[in-house]
Amino acid sequence: MPTERALAAGVVRRACRLGARSPGPLRRRRTALLLAAASLAAAAWPLEAHASPVTTLRTRAYAIAARIDTLRLKLGVLSEEYDQALTRLGVLRREIRADRRALGAARSSVRRDAANLRRQAIEAYVNAGTGAGVTSVLTSTAGALPLRQAYLEVASASLDTAIASLRDSEHRLGVREATLAQDEAQAAQAADTLRQARDAALGLEAQLSATLSQVQGQLAAAIRQQQVAQAAAAAAAAAAAATARTAAAQPPPPTSSPPPVVGGGDGTAAVRAAESQLGVPYVWGGATPGAGFDCSGLTMWAWAQAGVSLPHSAAAQYASIEHVPLSDLQPGDLVFYAAGGYIYHVIMYIGGGRAIQAEDTGTVVQITPVWPGAIGAGRP
Repeated sequence: MPTERALAAGVVRRACRLGARSPGPLRRRRTALLLAAASLAAAAWPLEAHASPVTTLRTRAYAIAARIDTLRLKLGVLSEEYDQALTRLGVLRREIRADRRALGAARSSVRRDAANLRRQAIEAYVNAGTGAGVTSVLTSTAGALPLRQAYLEVASASLDTAIASLRDSEHRLGVREATLAQDEAQAAQAADTLRQARDAALGLEAQLSATLSQVQGQLAAAIRQQQVAQAAAAAAAAAAAATARTAAAQPPPPTSSPPPVVGGGDGTAAVRAAESQLGVPYVWGGATPGAGFDCSGLTMWAWAQAGVSLPHSAAAQYASIEHVPLSDLQPGDLVFYAAGGYIYHVIMYIGGGRAIQAEDTGTVVQITPVWPGAIGAGRP
């Protein structure tokens, strides 16, 4: 059984194969096929109920891109039909003008013939047929009256015939003009309908393109978050493995309580101060206990409780303290991260491969594994 995506593609192909100069019923069928194709394309990529954010956003981007492709196909067909409707409208208007000119010429010709016949009839009656057209039949005074009467009857019959022919022509041309006028009105309405459909499709394409750009931005952010989470998970696994190896090589502690934080007095005080703010929300630019911290705000405040002043900036903190090897970290040491030569994040090492940090908007002050990829560390 074909998938919805294949079915949508088939509908679009069938719509494209219809002739560009199709009559009304075929054009209506093609429009219906295109609308069906757009609906199928939109539904051909259903969102998974339990998909990850990256998978969901990627699926949505595919669906929007498919709708844009379908709309562009529809726009091509609509533009072609609109151009042909305008051409047909121009042809009809030229035919109407030509018929009106022909009808005017016929009327002028009949008027001239009628005037000539009347003039010749009057001439024959008054002058006994001295005109060139009747001289040969009006030569006797005695027989002039019957001949004049016969001529008048012939002239009248000819005039009646011409007038009847004119009226017949006027009737036939009137019928044709009415038919052409109706065709012109229908063609103008069809062209206007196609133009409105084309404009609506262009507007929808612009909206979908803007939505696609937004979804692509969200997808890029979700991928970055996923990569960070994967890196953190890998670091946690490595730290857990290292802890397990260390625990296996050493005797267990005499009590079940967690080992105390070890290190210098200042570092221990800074760590305990930072741990007192666990659960406080991340706030951009924050450095207020119980209210909110950003990454450097937390480390600045925690070290201030140990009597050490630090600037409120990860880059400035890195520049103002003594640097130590990442292999020789002690509790309270600060670990820094950068991208493109720009230091953007700082965390505080608390021992055992763990750190405390204010990570990002939507998180709280929490203990995490030390992330891989640090550019350096320092000890205030």
